[in-house]
Amino acid sequence: MAEMERAHRQSRALPVTRWAPSSGHGDAPLLVLQARLASLEAAVDVTDRALKACGGAAFSKHLPLERVFRDARAGWVMAPTVDHLQDFIGRALTGSLV
Repeated sequence: MAEMERAHRQSRALPVTRWAPSSGHGDAPLLVLQARLASLEAAVDVTDRALKACGGAAFSKHLPLERVFRDARAGWVMAPTVDHLQDFIGRALTGSLV
């Protein structure tokens, strides 16, 4: 439970909510990409831990956990994918946006 809370809080720690892309702040696009990546990673981490904590009952149709687990995984393959986000962020940080 502690690791799930840590992952959740860590994903919300980026100051992206203060700087919307339309604000004109120079780092806004990078912060948005970093926030999306952190959120996707946290969602997968938290839902994976929740499934492990609940065991087989987590896959019951009476609980929403299995659906949330699948939705968290879907973010990894929807554009921009996690691989693309990591690439974009790395390029932005190193100045090699070509």
